[in-house]
Amino acid sequence: MRYLIVNRRRLLIGAGILAGLAMVLPLWGMTLVSTQYPEGLRMVVYSNHIRGDIDEINALNHYIGMTRIRDGFFPELRLLPLGLGLVAVGCLFAALVRRIWADLLPLTLMIAIAGYGLWSMAHRLYQFGHDLDPTAAIRIAPFTPPMLGQNQIAQFATYSYFSWGTFLALGAGGLVTLALVADLATRRRPSRRPVGAVSPTPSGVPA
Repeated sequence: MRYLIVNRRRLLIGAGILAGLAMVLPLWGMTLVSTQYPEGLRMVVYSNHIRGDIDEINALNHYIGMTRIRDGFFPELRLLPLGLGLVAVGCLFAALVRRIWADLLPLTLMIAIAGYGLWSMAHRLYQFGHDLDPTAAIRIAPFTPPMLGQNQIAQFATYSYFSWGTFLALGAGGLVTLALVADLATRRRPSRRPVGAVSPTPSGVPA
């Protein structure tokens, strides 16, 4: 614990750096594999945009009446970079101001972002798999693409996974939690000095 207390500032600075890196690294991805596409079609989601084989995936999804995937369709991609940036700044601020509330500020924001991100992703996946155009060329039963793991949709095997950005954001949350625990442990430590004892001077002689 003493090691954590001494390095509290380093923990918070490290958390801020990880949160900043999470802004520019991929957070989540999906790969679609079939006999026609043995190497797979990939979609990679960053905090502020989507990359990958989006045009090919949209062309295939058109046959089953799925909504086109595009950046402007996701307001979350405007909020996530702002939230992660605030977490990074909050961690650096907490490193300078040793207060419990300063530690709680980025940790609370991080928990809120994680909860919002997971809810939003689950909602979007359900929406894409259920809001199908009834006049599409190919009719399939409504489905929900997996957030994590693998399933089969028509002739495509779908593999979904979290990526480096998510792992770094989780690491940032872990470092802030360690810094908070170190702060709380320090403040709750009882004093061993007897009541009425006189504090020694730097020379060792009681004042």
